Amino acid sequence: MINICGIFFVYLVKMKIVMKKLFLLATIILGIAFSCKTPVAVVDYRKNAEVAEEAGDNVIATEAWKAYFEQNLSNNDIDGSVYARAASTAYQAADVKQALEWYDLARHKGYEDPSMYLTLAEIYRHQGNISKEITALEEFRLKSAEENPDVNARLFSVYYSTNQTEKAVEIWSEVPDNLKGTAENLERYFNLNKMLENNASADSASLELLKVAPGHVDALEWQAQKNYEKGEARYKKEMKDYEARPTTGNYQTLLRGLKAASEDLRKALGYFEKLWEVNPDDRPEYAVYMNNIHVRFNEKEKADYYRKFID
Repeated sequence: MINICGIFFVYLVKMKIVMKKLFLLATIILGIAFSCKTPVAVVDYRKNAEVAEEAGDNVIATEAWKAYFEQNLSNNDIDGSVYARAASTAYQAADVKQALEWYDLARHKGYEDPSMYLTLAEIYRHQGNISKEITALEEFRLKSAEENPDVNARLFSVYYSTNQTEKAVEIWSEVPDNLKGTAENLERYFNLNKMLENNASADSASLELLKVAPGHVDALEWQAQKNYEKGEARYKKEMKDYEARPTTGNYQTLLRGLKAASEDLRKALGYFEKLWEVNPDDRPEYAVYMNNIHVRFNEKEKADYYRKFID
């Protein structure tokens, strides 16, 4: 016997009737009416859902999927991929609650396609549920045969915001270069390495950060402090060694050592001068270093100038 309800449903979906929900209701009513008069075949709601999907009618398709699953409540053989397809359709129809319910059923049925976890991550991100978003993104990485640069970048961001420092540093190498080079991400990577006391990595990150953000205070302070301590330590060592054995040969060694120390102190001074301009609130702190550097250079007038700012 011809499936009158199914043909009628398919025909109206393809015509893209504007009032979709009224159309669905009319279909159901007609189905009941016909079934009361003649023994017609059961409506193929799955077929209806698939046709509606192809027509881009995700709201109608979602309702058809609901009817299909309701029709098959006692059927435990529905494949997980079917629930996943229905969930994707529900998500596109903005029915997030229904999408999550069907995705749960899909996973319960053993469905593990990586794309499902991307959609779940997107849902949880919009909901502000970072912990579940992280879990979904991590599941995607475990199950996907290919790397997804956007996923890696997002994981770096959420690891950082949730203080998972070691995970954030670990995934940094897999973040796309164009995203690594942003001031925001370089700042994050710089901070992470400082927290973990990875000084070499923090140092290189601070230099990269200053290329894109020349006035970044923390990076400037890192370089200023680093070069000052290096130069000052070299200066004191060379003077101590020479004073212990003040020979002509050691004097030449002293001069070479002081030259190297001066180069580091000169670098430090350049960073402190930049800080002096971009961060005037901390000038008293910077003045201590700048005064000491000018003292080392025997530049009394400049040393006296900065001494006036020292509390």
